[in-house]
Amino acid sequence: MFNTACRYIPSCDPGNANNRGNQSCKLNNFLIGFPLLTQWRVSNNQYFNYSPTLISSNCKDPSFQTKKRMRSPRGTMSTTATISCLLLFTVLPTTVEAVQSTFNYVPIGQNPTLYTPGFEPIMHLDQMTFNDTVFSDRAFLVEFYADWCGHCRAFAPYFRQFANMVRDWYPVVTVAVINCADSFNQAACRENGVTYFPMMKYFARTATTATQGKLFETPHSAEQIRDTLLRTVSNEYMFNRYPDWPNLGHIAVDSRTTYGQLWDGVPPKANYMAILFEEYDGVGAQFVMDLISRNHILGARRALSNSPLVQMLNIRNFPTVALFRRDHQQALYMQRYNNQTVKDLDDAITSDMEQGGRRAPILTTTYAPTTTTTQTPLIDCHSYPERCRDMYYVSETDMLKAMRMALLDEVTRVPGSIRGDNFTNLHEFMTLLSNHFPVLSFQNDVRRMRAKRTTSVILRNSERARLVFTHMREFLEGRKSIGSVTADEYRRQFESVERVYASPFPVNSTWQHCKGSSPQYRGYTCGLWTTFHALTVHTYIDTIKDDFVNPMKPLSTIQGWVKSFFGCEHCRNHFMHMTTTLFPLNERRVRHPHDMMTYLWRAHNIVNNRLHGDTTEDPQFTKMQFPAPFLCPTCHSGGQFSRRQIRNFLLRYYGSIKPHNRLADQRLAF
Repeated sequence: MFNTACRYIPSCDPGNANNRGNQSCKLNNFLIGFPLLTQWRVSNNQYFNYSPTLISSNCKDPSFQTKKRMRSPRGTMSTTATISCLLLFTVLPTTVEAVQSTFNYVPIGQNPTLYTPGFEPIMHLDQMTFNDTVFSDRAFLVEFYADWCGHCRAFAPYFRQFANMVRDWYPVVTVAVINCADSFNQAACRENGVTYFPMMKYFARTATTATQGKLFETPHSAEQIRDTLLRTVSNEYMFNRYPDWPNLGHIAVDSRTTYGQLWDGVPPKANYMAILFEEYDGVGAQFVMDLISRNHILGARRALSNSPLVQMLNIRNFPTVALFRRDHQQALYMQRYNNQTVKDLDDAITSDMEQGGRRAPILTTTYAPTTTTTQTPLIDCHSYPERCRDMYYVSETDMLKAMRMALLDEVTRVPGSIRGDNFTNLHEFMTLLSNHFPVLSFQNDVRRMRAKRTTSVILRNSERARLVFTHMREFLEGRKSIGSVTADEYRRQFESVERVYASPFPVNSTWQHCKGSSPQYRGYTCGLWTTFHALTVHTYIDTIKDDFVNPMKPLSTIQGWVKSFFGCEHCRNHFMHMTTTLFPLNERRVRHPHDMMTYLWRAHNIVNNRLHGDTTEDPQFTKMQFPAPFLCPTCHSGGQFSRRQIRNFLLRYYGSIKPHNRLADQRLAF
């Protein structure tokens, strides 16, 4: 929303050489450089709107001036009037409607989402909608996830199942998600203290800040998440007794209780009430919550087995449900509670209304259709090995994208200071990158192999990226005396340095080899593994003539970064368990320089074996023991890997890097 009384004055076009000496135009031209409309948020629903590129025609009115208007030689508006007009539009706040999400809302951002907006009972949030939506008039359970996170992908089916279980609870508590891997949402995720993925937080109806969220566990059980949420909602109700929430308390009955008092908490428009009788605090609360969507016709209450109503109704088994009509004290329906109870209540109400000559209501919830993700046609690698071989390569684009995410998004995810072991691990990892991140690709195709010649190609983006790593290493070394740096200071320095070196990280490019057959597969984690392998291979190449090389150093440095900064908590724990217990990283396994390559290769195959058949496995890039025979036939001998051939393969594969195609990122010029 902005004042439309302003217009651009073409006489001050900055492209007009005649205006370069005009002081009035200098000010106007300065204004032209700003966005057409800039909006700054100052509270949940208060915004300042600026329109500094526009100059008001009304500014010629004497009411806008405090001095006599002076005309420039070309008849442009005076500096005084321009400043007066600018002040008018920069100091007056306007109130705009809060930006709230809905179930059909498609979040802003570039990353793919793990859930489908509009087709699931899950509300999508982003930086723009988070505060205005969550801190409103209902409770929220929010999952903070990263679309690249393997555990988030594995958790998604359970969270989706849970959301469908509690979809009728929407008037009380809403299930929502936000993708923290998207750079657009980083501020919201930092404010919520998201240190790992997936993270779930419950925001009570009274919550007004991110710090008031309550952490939830993320078990692979929809029922367990539902039960935890139910206990939390019940406790909040017992403490606050919101009048517009269903009555989750047990009915208290004595000799003075009237039939009308049994209906306390049932919406006045509801003509029917179902009471669940239970021996202890069991399924009653869930029963009441599950019937919220029917509160226009049916209310729900719960009662304990020691209630006088039990004797009056001659109830002997629990849990039992009894149905009443507001003008009729005798039960219309009374049966043991089971999975069919809600449907039986619908049928009983429909039958009762039809007998009374009334139109039967629509009681059931309309469910949204499910959708399937479009997937690239799969290639059978056993039948077409040549086609599959072409899909496997090391991409400079993938490594650069992964490293920017690892060094910027991951490191600065949590506000505050990077200190202690985290600071040390970051400095060591930056040092490894500044010394051994690949900047050369050794091309060795079939023709060159026959000629026994290998040529090298300079990786231009990686060359500039290594300068960024070197600068950041020196920046961290300057902080070693205090042993810490704030996340904000580190972020500002990184972003400033990458601009100095012409932004070598292709953040807007798509994944190359690491692109999955559908958006929920591969991506960042594939890029990480690729970079880790390339670092060990190129460290080996760079130090092959050194007599005193510590082959443990690059591996322990990678391990340190994962321990301190890798956001997928489940994945991080598995990696640390593997490298410390299952397949320990020690000097017995890593004695020779080439062991730095083969240790990580073996460790990665242990991960592949564990994840083979998992829901996160890309059907096109299955978690096979790498390399497959179609990639390296000589690596396989008698059902076992040949260590010598594996070393040669790793040198060839991670030494030959496909350069980033800068033209692919440029727009067509028409």
